[in-house]
Amino acid sequence: MPDHVATEFREHETEVRPDEPFTVTRSEDGRWYTVKGYCPTCRVDTVFRVSYGVLGPPKRLWGRGRRAPEPLTGDIPVYCQCGYPHAERPPESPDTGCGAFWDVPVPPPEPGAAP
Repeated sequence: MPDHVATEFREHETEVRPDEPFTVTRSEDGRWYTVKGYCPTCRVDTVFRVSYGVLGPPKRLWGRGRRAPEPLTGDIPVYCQCGYPHAERPPESPDTGCGAFWDVPVPPPEPGAAP
């Protein structure tokens, strides 16, 4: 994979190339999804983590544990988090990437997997 491509910061939606798939992994408790792959704009290996469902430690209510949320469906909006400096990125920007964002489809749950 090529090194980081120096690009100016620009918030923009981009397409994911089909020959460079992303992996989407669901945490055991079902409350986090981790997306890994290469930013389509600056070409850096990026990891994006998104919460889903109710976060925090499991709470017990009358002896029952909190259930994991139903699996996420649809797409996860992913933002470049490369951490490299990009010219024109505003100092107040919460982003640490090049400004690119894209959608990654959530794979269907594996048969027999717990929700």
